[in-house]
Amino acid sequence: MKTIDATRARQLAWIAIGVYLVGLGISATFRAQGDFNVYYRAGHRVLLGHAIYPADDSDRFLYAPIFAIAFAPLALLPRHLAQFVFFAINAFSLIELILGAGVILFGRERKLPAALIVVPVLLSFRFIDNNFDHGQINLPTLALILWAIIYADESRDAWAGLMLAAAMLIKPFAILAAVHLAIRRHFATLGWAVVAGITLLVVPIVIFGPHGLIAQTSAYVTAIASMTNRYRTMLTNQSAVSAVARLLSLRIGTDAETSPTATIVGMGLEIILVAAVSLWDWMSDARENLAGRLALCGLFCLMPSFAPISWKSYYAAMLVPYMALTAALVTDRAAGKSAPKEVWTLFVLSVVLNLATGNYLNRVALFYSAHFISSLLALAAVFALWFTNEAALA
Repeated sequence: MKTIDATRARQLAWIAIGVYLVGLGISATFRAQGDFNVYYRAGHRVLLGHAIYPADDSDRFLYAPIFAIAFAPLALLPRHLAQFVFFAINAFSLIELILGAGVILFGRERKLPAALIVVPVLLSFRFIDNNFDHGQINLPTLALILWAIIYADESRDAWAGLMLAAAMLIKPFAILAAVHLAIRRHFATLGWAVVAGITLLVVPIVIFGPHGLIAQTSAYVTAIASMTNRYRTMLTNQSAVSAVARLLSLRIGTDAETSPTATIVGMGLEIILVAAVSLWDWMSDARENLAGRLALCGLFCLMPSFAPISWKSYYAAMLVPYMALTAALVTDRAAGKSAPKEVWTLFVLSVVLNLATGNYLNRVALFYSAHFISSLLALAAVFALWFTNEAALA
């Protein structure tokens, strides 16, 4: 009877996710999507043979030429139909993100209980909704990262390398997945990632020709470099650098936008955190269970704030540590295990910081980098859970 109940609960959980996605799909299809508009325009430029990265763009396409080519088929469709197709890609990616997190944390053998399907999505909905509302590409990137790690663990190195290379060319936070794979000695996957990355950069020669490829790739590099000082104090930039920059703006005003201090301090803090979690990952047991994967959850806590420009929507990566914490505090507790109060406290604080509502309160929360602080609290909760587990085994 318990098995039947668990199966039925899982079915209801996936139905709930389906209803949630239908609501997001209606909104995503008919609203104006700023980020998707940039992708759609880049696809049109490929079809028309125009420059993908013109210097006078206010919102620049910031991905390698191969991705502009990938958006060209969508540019053949009417705008709202193209948005629906891209929504479908994001919806599939969210499902793969949920399933991939479950495989990474618990292995392929365990079927996710209903709580682990629904609760992490509920706790991350502010960031997930943001991806769908604006037509962003973070959910596909996170799904690629998770399944690259899974495939690397299963010695499917070529596929893992291709996924990792694609993810790193889309978003720099995928570098942390490469760090994890290096720690776990998945050198074959990393080798395939290098080959795949070079291939993805060179393949557009078929469309643009040799001179066109050089021109477009050079413009791509220039576009990336131009982002160094842009959006540094923008509220939806929730990186470590932006957190420092906004605090500096209280003292030095608009100079914080160009001050190198924010970059030095913010990136220095991020590098220290990444180094510490990487050391933790190296010291951790590599066994395929939740305890052996908590350090990897720590890296997912750091992914959203890793780059100097890290949008609020990047924090959808928190679904992975939130699933681990939900398992430890809810589903495993129901099985007779318990977690210390410190983990509960840090977990609750992390979630609460992400729920500021109302225009004024939300702006205050964003100004003081509530989501960045929330990710650090989640990191502390995950570490406390790991430490408790290690102490129990000692």
